[in-house]
Amino acid sequence: MLIEPASSVRGPDRLVITSSPELARLYAALPAGEPAGRLDLRLGEPRRQPTALRNVAGILRGSDPALAGTYVLVTAHYDGTGPRPGDTGPDRIWNGANDDGSGTTALLELASAFTRLRPRPRRSIVLMAFFGEEKGLLGSTYYAAHPLVPLEKTVADVNLEHLGRTDSLERSKAGTASLTGYGFSDVPLVFEAAGRAMGIEVYKDARRSDAFFDASDNYPLAAVGVIAHTVCVVFEDFADYHGADDEWPKIDFANMERTVRMVGAAVLMMADSAEEPRWNPEVPAAASYREAWQRRRAGE
Repeated sequence: MLIEPASSVRGPDRLVITSSPELARLYAALPAGEPAGRLDLRLGEPRRQPTALRNVAGILRGSDPALAGTYVLVTAHYDGTGPRPGDTGPDRIWNGANDDGSGTTALLELASAFTRLRPRPRRSIVLMAFFGEEKGLLGSTYYAAHPLVPLEKTVADVNLEHLGRTDSLERSKAGTASLTGYGFSDVPLVFEAAGRAMGIEVYKDARRSDAFFDASDNYPLAAVGVIAHTVCVVFEDFADYHGADDEWPKIDFANMERTVRMVGAAVLMMADSAEEPRWNPEVPAAASYREAWQRRRAGE
């Protein structure tokens, strides 16, 4: 069987496939467990269409003349995953309430709360919604190459993902939160202290914390040396992860409110402290990020 996307010829041994839904239907129609003959697939050059996307940012200027030129970055991504090509289900709008509506909502609420503080935090706080996380960390990668404020003056990035759901497939995650790359720096210690104040257990997920460090928008910042972690309540362990049913009624709003208060407290602790977070020299997995930070600070 010959498939030629650019052709319109059909015959007994020739079939034209012009889109991925047609290819999916063809595959579904093949007999299960039986050889289906030869399939030659010829793909043309993908069509490219320029698209303008934006990171959305706000800056709260710090109040301390000695520290206002340093920054705590708080981030989340505003894009979603779906619908997937070929999805013909009744719900073709994938709202991504947890991934990452929860993170962007938290970002907006934190911005609103921080602007009402008197006096303002000592360091400046940059709040940013990234584009294109689900397409390969595009917005955060762009920012790491084109920062609004100097990266060597950015003391930490707190990235927010999956804050709203507590209905993990493993157990209820209410009253808990985790960070990726848990031991890579001393930032998780700040969150542990904020968690104790807010009644939230901040812990390392033994199976996921390190494995997911490079899976969200903290990673491009860490790769250029900035101490960066993603804060979450669940990882991928909820039933509707990257699916159409990740809807707002499944958000645990009471728990999310406590979680966002905890995040805000941790950010303010870093913004008001004269001490900067540090990469952990005792953790081999953090060595490349610490070295990148040292090179950046040295102006290399």
